[in-house]
Amino acid sequence: MSPAVLASILAGVCYLTAYLDYNRGVFSGRIKPNAATWAIWTAIALVSAGSYLSSSGDVWKSMLPLVNIVPCTGTFVLALCTGKFEKLSRLDWAACVLAILAGAVWAACGSAATANLIVQAAIIIGFIPIWKTVWRTPSHEHARPWWLWAFSYSISVAVVVWRWTGHWIDLVSPLNCVLLHSSVAFLCLRHEQTPPAAHAAEKSPANEPAIPA
Repeated sequence: MSPAVLASILAGVCYLTAYLDYNRGVFSGRIKPNAATWAIWTAIALVSAGSYLSSSGDVWKSMLPLVNIVPCTGTFVLALCTGKFEKLSRLDWAACVLAILAGAVWAACGSAATANLIVQAAIIIGFIPIWKTVWRTPSHEHARPWWLWAFSYSISVAVVVWRWTGHWIDLVSPLNCVLLHSSVAFLCLRHEQTPPAAHAAEKSPANEPAIPA
């Protein structure tokens, strides 16, 4: 087994570990995920994995997009059982439209690479409410899973370089996800630098972050 394959498997294991860490709140009932939102994210995961695998032609480069289908689908099912089904926000709808557009472009034009680039825009939109929430209330997220996700995608970047075929577009998805996940981790670090009095203010109802409409 080549080092690139081993690295790809390591990235997948780290990715799933981060998801388990992140979803402890869901398992404990502290977090009630919106099933409608997770339905969209599951669709995005499917289009992302399929288009990236088709574009790159390499299952080991595609490890994380493929692995991502499992926890996204699992969280969606969990949300149906224990969560809620609420109205979608404008950002949810925007991500949904882009996912549909990516699928349509792929089906009509046969361009998996273009479809995957469109999906990257949908993923970025999905991070906007996370950035807004963590900026206002850093304690809302824990940095550890976000660092693990960023580390997993960093390994994925290394795998792409290791198995380089001259297609620069193979780097777009993992690099995009490294930047997105590490940005949340860095924002979470503000929690560690916040005075205790500010932590108490963050937890008060008056300072709860607004949910984007």
